[in-house]
Amino acid sequence: MLTPQQQGFSVVELMVALATLSIVVLYAMQSFTTQHQTYVVIEDVSETQQSLRTIASLLERDIRNAGYMVPPAAAACGVDNIDAPDVLFVSDADAVLPCCSPPEPSGEALNRSLSATLLGATTTTSPSLGAVSLSVDKTTIDGNATYDTDADGTNDSDFQIGGGVIVADLANPDRGVACGFVTGVNPGSTISANFVSVLDNAGGGSAGTDLRVVPAHGYQIQDVAGIPRLERDGILLAKDVEDLQFAWYYDDDGDGLVDQPGEIRGVPGVVYDAALVDGGDLREIRFNAISRTKGVDPRQPDSAGAGQATENRDASVPGADGHRRRVQTATVRLRNVSL
Repeated sequence: MLTPQQQGFSVVELMVALATLSIVVLYAMQSFTTQHQTYVVIEDVSETQQSLRTIASLLERDIRNAGYMVPPAAAACGVDNIDAPDVLFVSDADAVLPCCSPPEPSGEALNRSLSATLLGATTTTSPSLGAVSLSVDKTTIDGNATYDTDADGTNDSDFQIGGGVIVADLANPDRGVACGFVTGVNPGSTISANFVSVLDNAGGGSAGTDLRVVPAHGYQIQDVAGIPRLERDGILLAKDVEDLQFAWYYDDDGDGLVDQPGEIRGVPGVVYDAALVDGGDLREIRFNAISRTKGVDPRQPDSAGAGQATENRDASVPGADGHRRRVQTATVRLRNVSL
């Protein structure tokens, strides 16, 4: 006969042990799940913030360099929306060779100092909204082509397909600026573009017209299969960037300060209209880039965050949808316009 010390566990003891083990395992699994979800959210938010920092760095660079060696009036242009992302064009400083390096190309001697004649193509066509073909005197504004538009391995233009184009009337700066996305280039003679902003038709009076065309970088947000993406010159910069809003600072009265009501445009109560500004009076541009996380917060899949309204954006902002969002804001001075 077995003594009490040799007997096994009782059923009650086994049940208690199993119940205790189940509680421990359940707690451990819940803790692991919570930690994993937190890790996923932190990783997603970190990736979003890093992407925004990269975008902001590039935007700051392009805005700061806008107007380099081109007419100040054609330094920047854009479309201001209250129910959709804004669109921005800034002159393409990458398409203009810096002073004296590399050496001047043979065949066309250029003075590449900051006091040189402002570079740009000349046209007689005042663009209208939509598809327009501009006849120009040249498509290489500095004598040295930057982009290969026909994929033959040789650069042939300073205007790139998918990039931007800005047009200003130097004889009538009150006509504002026009801008659009380049859809085709016939090197040396024609630039085709889809214009999203046009010049004020009231200009061009006794002073005649002096239309100058400059290459530009174009920023816009496109929705592809339900995913917002920021593009620069038609090339993807980052996905899940759902809004880009700008404020424009002007010195309309020429007193060296942005101080009068209405001198800041693209903000609540003061719309920015590219056809109603003198581009040469532009001093600073403030941008707000809003990006959402790639995935939803698994801890709060239906209410983690809502879209952010910045500047004069007041409609069509996404509601709470589980995505977390971050906003990057910076104000940049156009160093080549407001010297």
